[in-house]
Amino acid sequence: MSDLVSKFKSRQDLHQSIYHASVMRKIGWSVDGKPGTQIYYHTLGPLTVAKYQRANKVDTERINEFRKHHKTLTTYIEPGLNSTYDKGFTVEPFAHSTTSLINLAQSEKSLFSSFSQKTRYNITHSLKTNTLNIKSVPLPKINKQQKTGFFALHAEWSKRKNVIGYNRELLDAVLSSFGGDSTLHLAYDQKNNPQGALLILTNDSVSTYYAAFSTTVGYSLYAPTLLTYQAMLTAKDNGSDIFDFGGTYDPRYPRMYKKWQGFTKFKAGFNPTTIQYPPTKLLLFW
Repeated sequence: MSDLVSKFKSRQDLHQSIYHASVMRKIGWSVDGKPGTQIYYHTLGPLTVAKYQRANKVDTERINEFRKHHKTLTTYIEPGLNSTYDKGFTVEPFAHSTTSLINLAQSEKSLFSSFSQKTRYNITHSLKTNTLNIKSVPLPKINKQQKTGFFALHAEWSKRKNVIGYNRELLDAVLSSFGGDSTLHLAYDQKNNPQGALLILTNDSVSTYYAAFSTTVGYSLYAPTLLTYQAMLTAKDNGSDIFDFGGTYDPRYPRMYKKWQGFTKFKAGFNPTTIQYPPTKLLLFW
Protein backbone atom coordinates (compact mmCIF):
# COMPACT_ATOMS: atom_id res chain seq x y z
CA MET A 1 0.00 0.00 0.00
CA SER A 2 1.39 3.40 -0.97
CA ASP A 3 2.00 6.18 1.55
CA LEU A 4 -0.63 8.26 -0.28
CA VAL A 5 -3.33 5.61 0.15
CA SER A 6 -2.38 5.06 3.80
CA LYS A 7 -2.63 8.78 4.44
CA PHE A 8 -6.00 8.96 2.69
CA LYS A 9 -7.35 6.04 4.74
CA SER A 10 -6.51 7.93 7.94
CA ARG A 11 -8.62 10.95 6.99
CA GLN A 12 -12.29 11.55 7.76
CA ASP A 13 -14.40 10.81 4.69
CA LEU A 14 -16.31 13.71 3.17
CA HIS A 15 -19.62 11.91 3.82
CA GLN A 16 -18.85 11.87 7.54
CA SER A 17 -17.99 15.57 7.80
CA ILE A 18 -20.00 18.25 9.58
CA TYR A 19 -20.38 19.91 6.18
CA HIS A 20 -22.06 16.93 4.55
CA ALA A 21 -24.30 16.52 7.59
CA SER A 22 -25.41 20.13 7.11
CA VAL A 23 -26.16 19.42 3.44
CA MET A 24 -28.25 16.38 4.32
CA ARG A 25 -30.28 18.31 6.89
CA LYS A 26 -30.99 21.07 4.37
CA ILE A 27 -32.38 18.58 1.85
CA GLY A 28 -34.68 16.96 4.39
CA TRP A 29 -32.68 14.16 5.98
CA SER A 30 -31.95 13.63 9.68
CA VAL A 31 -28.55 12.81 11.16
CA ASP A 32 -27.81 10.34 13.95
CA GLY A 33 -24.40 10.29 15.62
CA LYS A 34 -21.26 12.40 15.57
CA PRO A 35 -18.93 13.14 12.63
CA GLY A 36 -17.14 9.92 11.73
CA THR A 37 -20.11 7.75 12.77
CA GLN A 38 -23.09 9.56 11.23
CA ILE A 39 -26.13 7.70 9.93
CA TYR A 40 -28.39 9.65 7.56
CA TYR A 41 -32.05 8.75 7.57
CA HIS A 42 -35.34 9.92 6.11
CA THR A 43 -38.69 8.99 7.63
CA LEU A 44 -41.65 8.21 5.39
CA GLY A 45 -44.71 7.78 7.57
CA PRO A 46 -44.09 4.86 9.93
CA LEU A 47 -40.97 3.66 8.07
CA THR A 48 -37.43 4.93 7.60
CA VAL A 49 -34.74 4.66 4.92
CA ALA A 50 -31.14 5.04 6.08
CA LYS A 51 -27.58 5.40 4.74
CA TYR A 52 -24.43 4.65 6.72
CA GLN A 53 -21.66 5.95 4.48
CA ARG A 54 -17.89 5.69 4.90
CA ALA A 55 -17.87 5.64 8.70
CA ASN A 56 -14.55 5.21 10.51
CA LYS A 57 -15.63 1.65 11.19
CA VAL A 58 -18.84 -0.33 10.67
CA ASP A 59 -20.44 -0.66 14.11
CA THR A 60 -22.74 -3.67 13.71
CA GLU A 61 -24.31 -3.35 17.16
CA ARG A 62 -25.16 0.30 16.59
CA ILE A 63 -26.64 -0.45 13.17
CA ASN A 64 -28.90 -3.13 14.63
CA GLU A 65 -30.07 -0.83 17.44
CA PHE A 66 -30.70 2.01 15.00
CA ARG A 67 -32.72 -0.20 12.63
CA LYS A 68 -34.87 -1.54 15.45
CA HIS A 69 -35.48 1.90 16.98
CA HIS A 70 -36.35 3.63 13.69
CA LYS A 71 -38.06 0.64 12.03
CA THR A 72 -35.97 1.01 8.90
CA LEU A 73 -37.36 -0.31 5.65
CA THR A 74 -33.94 -0.15 3.97
CA THR A 75 -30.48 0.49 5.41
CA TYR A 76 -27.55 0.96 3.04
CA ILE A 77 -24.10 0.22 4.44
CA GLU A 78 -21.20 1.76 2.52
CA PRO A 79 -17.97 0.81 4.32
CA GLY A 80 -14.92 3.03 4.30
CA LEU A 81 -11.47 1.84 3.27
CA ASN A 82 -10.65 0.62 6.79
CA SER A 83 -13.54 -1.82 7.12
CA THR A 84 -15.77 -4.31 5.34
CA TYR A 85 -19.31 -5.56 5.90
CA ASP A 86 -20.52 -8.96 4.71
CA LYS A 87 -24.19 -8.99 5.73
CA GLY A 88 -27.13 -8.12 3.48
CA PHE A 89 -27.45 -7.89 -0.29
CA THR A 90 -24.75 -6.44 -2.54
CA VAL A 91 -26.25 -3.51 -4.46
CA GLU A 92 -25.18 -0.54 -6.56
CA PRO A 93 -23.60 2.23 -4.47
CA PHE A 94 -24.80 5.73 -3.61
CA ALA A 95 -21.35 7.17 -2.92
CA HIS A 96 -18.72 6.62 -5.61
CA SER A 97 -17.29 3.10 -5.38
CA THR A 98 -13.83 3.96 -6.72
CA THR A 99 -11.77 7.09 -6.61
CA SER A 100 -8.34 8.30 -7.66
CA LEU A 101 -5.88 10.38 -5.68
CA ILE A 102 -3.19 12.96 -6.37
CA ASN A 103 -0.39 13.71 -3.90
CA LEU A 104 -0.42 17.46 -3.30
CA ALA A 105 2.47 17.26 -0.82
CA GLN A 106 4.94 17.15 -3.73
CA SER A 107 6.34 20.29 -5.31
CA GLU A 108 4.39 22.12 -8.01
CA LYS A 109 7.08 21.14 -10.52
CA SER A 110 6.86 17.45 -9.61
CA LEU A 111 3.08 17.59 -9.71
CA PHE A 112 3.04 19.02 -13.23
CA SER A 113 5.71 16.58 -14.42
CA SER A 114 3.61 13.63 -13.21
CA PHE A 115 0.80 14.38 -15.67
CA SER A 116 0.58 12.75 -19.10
CA GLN A 117 2.16 14.51 -22.07
CA LYS A 118 -1.29 15.37 -23.48
CA THR A 119 -2.50 16.85 -20.19
CA ARG A 120 0.67 18.93 -19.82
CA TYR A 121 0.26 20.18 -23.40
CA ASN A 122 -3.37 21.19 -22.82
CA ILE A 123 -2.43 23.18 -19.72
CA THR A 124 0.58 24.85 -21.32
CA HIS A 125 -1.31 25.69 -24.51
CA SER A 126 -4.22 27.20 -22.59
CA LEU A 127 -1.91 29.31 -20.43
CA LYS A 128 0.14 30.54 -23.40
CA THR A 129 -2.85 31.52 -25.53
CA ASN A 130 -4.46 33.27 -22.54
CA THR A 131 -7.93 32.51 -23.89
CA LEU A 132 -9.34 31.65 -20.48
CA ASN A 133 -9.32 33.47 -17.17
CA ILE A 134 -9.78 31.28 -14.10
CA LYS A 135 -11.40 32.80 -11.02
CA SER A 136 -11.20 30.76 -7.82
CA VAL A 137 -13.67 31.76 -5.12
CA PRO A 138 -14.07 30.33 -1.58
CA LEU A 139 -17.65 29.09 -1.26
CA PRO A 140 -18.68 31.58 1.49
CA LYS A 141 -17.60 34.45 -0.80
CA ILE A 142 -19.46 33.47 -3.98
CA ASN A 143 -21.47 36.41 -5.30
CA LYS A 144 -24.83 36.32 -7.07
CA GLN A 145 -23.31 36.65 -10.55
CA GLN A 146 -20.90 33.76 -9.99
CA LYS A 147 -23.64 31.55 -8.59
CA THR A 148 -25.89 32.38 -11.55
CA GLY A 149 -23.06 31.52 -13.95
CA PHE A 150 -22.48 28.20 -12.20
CA PHE A 151 -26.13 27.18 -12.45
CA ALA A 152 -26.34 28.36 -16.07
CA LEU A 153 -23.38 26.15 -16.95
CA HIS A 154 -25.02 23.22 -15.17
CA ALA A 155 -28.29 23.74 -17.06
CA GLU A 156 -26.53 23.99 -20.45
CA TRP A 157 -24.38 20.93 -19.74
CA SER A 158 -27.35 18.88 -18.52
CA LYS A 159 -29.40 19.70 -21.62
CA ARG A 160 -26.53 19.05 -24.05
CA LYS A 161 -25.60 15.74 -22.40
CA ASN A 162 -29.26 14.75 -22.04
CA VAL A 163 -28.83 13.94 -18.35
CA ILE A 164 -30.79 15.04 -15.29
CA GLY A 165 -27.67 16.36 -13.60
CA TYR A 166 -27.57 17.61 -10.03
CA ASN A 167 -30.66 18.56 -8.08
CA ARG A 168 -30.81 22.35 -7.60
CA GLU A 169 -31.75 21.95 -3.94
CA LEU A 170 -28.69 19.76 -3.38
CA LEU A 171 -26.29 22.18 -5.08
CA ASP A 172 -27.73 25.11 -3.12
CA ALA A 173 -27.22 23.14 0.09
CA VAL A 174 -23.64 22.26 -0.84
CA LEU A 175 -22.71 25.83 -1.75
CA SER A 176 -24.06 27.15 1.55
CA SER A 177 -22.69 24.41 3.84
CA PHE A 178 -18.98 24.01 3.13
CA GLY A 179 -16.19 26.17 4.51
CA GLY A 180 -13.74 28.68 3.09
CA ASP A 181 -11.22 26.06 1.96
CA SER A 182 -13.86 24.68 -0.44
CA THR A 183 -13.75 26.52 -3.73
CA LEU A 184 -15.71 27.24 -6.90
CA HIS A 185 -13.45 27.65 -9.94
CA LEU A 186 -14.93 29.41 -12.97
CA ALA A 187 -13.35 29.71 -16.44
CA TYR A 188 -14.24 32.87 -18.39
CA ASP A 189 -13.48 33.63 -22.04
CA GLN A 190 -12.11 36.97 -23.24
CA LYS A 191 -15.64 38.40 -23.33
CA ASN A 192 -16.12 37.42 -19.68
CA ASN A 193 -18.63 34.67 -20.49
CA PRO A 194 -18.42 31.60 -18.22
CA GLN A 195 -17.28 28.55 -20.22
CA GLY A 196 -16.56 26.07 -17.44
CA ALA A 197 -16.89 25.44 -13.72
CA LEU A 198 -15.37 23.09 -11.16
CA LEU A 199 -16.64 22.74 -7.59
CA ILE A 200 -14.11 21.50 -5.03
CA LEU A 201 -15.16 20.41 -1.52
CA THR A 202 -12.56 20.14 1.24
CA ASN A 203 -12.53 18.22 4.50
CA ASP A 204 -9.64 17.07 6.68
CA SER A 205 -7.00 18.37 4.22
CA VAL A 206 -8.51 16.39 1.34
CA SER A 207 -9.92 18.40 -1.56
CA THR A 208 -12.53 16.53 -3.59
CA TYR A 209 -13.56 17.06 -7.21
CA TYR A 210 -17.33 17.27 -6.71
CA ALA A 211 -18.99 18.72 -9.83
CA ALA A 212 -17.73 20.05 -13.16
CA PHE A 213 -19.41 21.49 -16.25
CA SER A 214 -18.09 23.01 -19.47
CA THR A 215 -19.62 24.37 -22.66
CA THR A 216 -18.52 23.10 -26.07
CA VAL A 217 -16.43 26.26 -26.38
CA GLY A 218 -14.92 25.53 -22.99
CA TYR A 219 -13.95 22.02 -24.07
CA SER A 220 -12.25 23.37 -27.20
CA LEU A 221 -10.22 25.75 -25.01
CA TYR A 222 -9.23 22.94 -22.58
CA ALA A 223 -11.24 24.49 -19.76
CA PRO A 224 -11.74 21.19 -17.87
CA THR A 225 -7.99 20.53 -17.79
CA LEU A 226 -7.01 24.06 -16.81
CA LEU A 227 -9.73 24.21 -14.15
CA THR A 228 -8.56 20.94 -12.63
CA TYR A 229 -4.93 22.03 -12.55
CA GLN A 230 -5.84 25.37 -10.97
CA ALA A 231 -8.02 23.54 -8.44
CA MET A 232 -5.04 21.41 -7.41
CA LEU A 233 -2.80 24.45 -6.97
CA THR A 234 -5.46 26.30 -4.97
CA ALA A 235 -6.11 23.26 -2.77
CA LYS A 236 -2.38 22.93 -2.16
CA ASP A 237 -2.15 26.61 -1.21
CA ASN A 238 -5.12 26.16 1.15
CA GLY A 239 -3.35 23.38 3.04
CA SER A 240 -4.69 20.22 1.41
CA ASP A 241 -2.15 17.47 0.79
CA ILE A 242 -4.49 15.10 -1.11
CA PHE A 243 -6.64 15.76 -4.17
CA ASP A 244 -9.50 13.26 -4.50
CA PHE A 245 -10.98 12.93 -7.99
CA GLY A 246 -14.26 11.79 -6.44
CA GLY A 247 -15.17 8.78 -8.56
CA THR A 248 -14.06 6.90 -11.67
CA TYR A 249 -15.39 4.03 -13.78
CA ASP A 250 -15.81 0.84 -11.76
CA PRO A 251 -15.99 -2.45 -13.71
CA ARG A 252 -17.85 -4.02 -10.77
CA TYR A 253 -20.88 -1.90 -11.72
CA PRO A 254 -20.76 -1.63 -15.54
CA ARG A 255 -24.42 -0.65 -15.95
CA MET A 256 -24.23 2.14 -13.41
CA TYR A 257 -20.95 3.58 -14.69
CA LYS A 258 -21.32 2.96 -18.43
CA LYS A 259 -21.19 6.71 -19.21
CA TRP A 260 -18.15 7.35 -17.00
CA GLN A 261 -15.41 5.89 -19.21
CA GLY A 262 -14.62 9.13 -21.08
CA PHE A 263 -14.63 11.04 -17.80
CA THR A 264 -12.31 8.43 -16.28
CA LYS A 265 -9.92 8.73 -19.24
CA PHE A 266 -9.77 12.49 -18.67
CA LYS A 267 -8.87 12.00 -15.00
CA ALA A 268 -6.28 9.36 -15.92
CA GLY A 269 -4.32 12.08 -17.72
CA PHE A 270 -3.34 13.46 -14.30
CA ASN A 271 -1.77 10.09 -13.41
CA PRO A 272 -3.67 9.48 -10.15
CA THR A 273 -3.56 6.49 -7.82
CA THR A 274 -6.84 4.55 -8.09
CA ILE A 275 -8.52 2.77 -5.17
CA GLN A 276 -11.73 0.76 -4.70
CA TYR A 277 -14.15 0.87 -1.79
CA PRO A 278 -15.76 -2.31 -0.39
CA PRO A 279 -19.16 -3.25 -1.87
CA THR A 280 -22.33 -1.48 -0.74
CA LYS A 281 -24.70 -3.68 1.26
CA LEU A 282 -28.47 -3.42 1.69
CA LEU A 283 -30.28 -4.54 4.84
CA LEU A 284 -34.07 -4.93 4.61
CA PHE A 285 -36.44 -4.18 7.47
CA TRP A 286 -35.34 -4.27 11.09
